[in-house]
Amino acid sequence: MLEFLTSLHLYTYYQVVVVGLTATVWGAISWRRETYTDGLRSILYVTAGVGVVQALLGTIIFLAGCRPTNILHLVYGGIILLAIPVAYAYIAEKIAKRDLAVLAFAAFAIFAAALRAYSTGVGGVCPGT
Repeated sequence: MLEFLTSLHLYTYYQVVVVGLTATVWGAISWRRETYTDGLRSILYVTAGVGVVQALLGTIIFLAGCRPTNILHLVYGGIILLAIPVAYAYIAEKIAKRDLAVLAFAAFAIFAAALRAYSTGVGGVCPGT
């Protein structure tokens, strides 16, 4: 079961990278055009949702006794989990150009943190595997 969860955690990493990069590009285009669309909101929600799934899987694996190669992996996981909710808490109700930049940066933070998390998590140890 633990092998399945670690494999699933790895596969969701690829999802985080793809949706994080997509949200970053979409956010940058929206910032440039000064438009907040339903599409941008949707991709940000998907990015946050995939981040939550990734963090939950990582938490379960950690509680089962597995440890990443570097403890910074947990910090990067926290960034992936919290970047978009914190960005939405920070921005105003009426979205301005500055707010679009904050959302695009949050998506980029998720993308970058996922890349760093991969380098600090692969090669970790799990009991019984």
